[in-house]
Amino acid sequence: MRSFKWPLQRNTIGLQERLSQIKFWATADRFTNGPEVRAFEKEWSDWQGCEYSLYVGNGSVANFLLLDAVKEKFFPKHEKLTIFAPAINWATNISTFFQQRHNVYFYDIDYTSYSPTIESVTELAEKGIKPDIIYLTHVLGISNDMQRVKDLWPGAMIIEDCCESHGAVDPRSGAKVGTTGIGSTFSFYFGHHMNTVEGGMISVNDRDLYNLMRAKRSHGLSREMLPHQRNLVEHEYSDIDPSFLFPTKGYNFRNTESGAVLGRVQLKKLDTWNKKRSENYYAFCMQMTPQHWIEHVATPEGNSAMTLPFHCCTERQASHLKKELKKRGIETRPFLVGNLLLQPFMSGYTSPIKLPNTEKMHTHSFYIGNNQFVTPADIRALAQELKCVF
Repeated sequence: MRSFKWPLQRNTIGLQERLSQIKFWATADRFTNGPEVRAFEKEWSDWQGCEYSLYVGNGSVANFLLLDAVKEKFFPKHEKLTIFAPAINWATNISTFFQQRHNVYFYDIDYTSYSPTIESVTELAEKGIKPDIIYLTHVLGISNDMQRVKDLWPGAMIIEDCCESHGAVDPRSGAKVGTTGIGSTFSFYFGHHMNTVEGGMISVNDRDLYNLMRAKRSHGLSREMLPHQRNLVEHEYSDIDPSFLFPTKGYNFRNTESGAVLGRVQLKKLDTWNKKRSENYYAFCMQMTPQHWIEHVATPEGNSAMTLPFHCCTERQASHLKKELKKRGIETRPFLVGNLLLQPFMSGYTSPIKLPNTEKMHTHSFYIGNNQFVTPADIRALAQELKCVF
């Protein structure tokens, strides 16, 4: 039995990042949300291909802030929104919907691009449920089929959660994830494509939405707004001291200058790292496709491959494989969090439709780590070892 050292992720903060921190801490005289943050936001916008970006505390905060601002700007008369989201999802995405008191309905996803299934969408439509917002999650580095999403819900506003899919591309259109909807969110947590220790980004093209989020990120203060909007607000409320004028409800979701310094260094490496991730995933697909115990392999096209997923034919095979991988030093995790509706915090929620793929992924699927330190040779060695397991 071969032994591997295969964690979910390895430290990506190297010598260049450490030297940038030393220089920053030795020379800077501002440490919160200042020029380094603004420079990182501009560089991220250029890389992502959007007009505006906002650096915040983490990906969960990014999701909360974007949804809150979208509600305030586009749905001011709605007490609650009707939101559709995939049942294979991250917990804090869904927590945000309930914290903001919206109505949430879940759809099932396919095994090819983790896009909405026609069956689940049809069931929701037959029950007369229409969405205000599609909260689309690009799962584990694979782009949804965005044309299908737009065809299924032509009247709905799309928010894209790209926290696990930096740089992934929709194979059909060639568009980078996070460029189709009204806004998109990204995470820079340790386990994701790039790392600012903790951190997240919101990307939008709507200037007014961006301006609103600037204020909301910093307590709702008018002085954080763009100059023109700030002047209008301060003129309207001229009886209030403009240094402490709060035209919108806000939060403290800012991030730090040192995090932005890390982000600026890592962003320069992101395309190279993503290329290696994609090469690994392609090699993984080639090895897994002929295996009799693998039932599905998601498309390698356009993938930025946060992980290497296993969709086994049976629950018994998945359980056996996870135990064997652990013996060999390879960490595993559930497929995202499995069926989110089974989590304790979702107690009391009942889906009005069936979610067969989600239920099966909960028991038959899991993943192992993929990053720029894994090589195609590692994957070939893994495949040879798995032949012994089965």
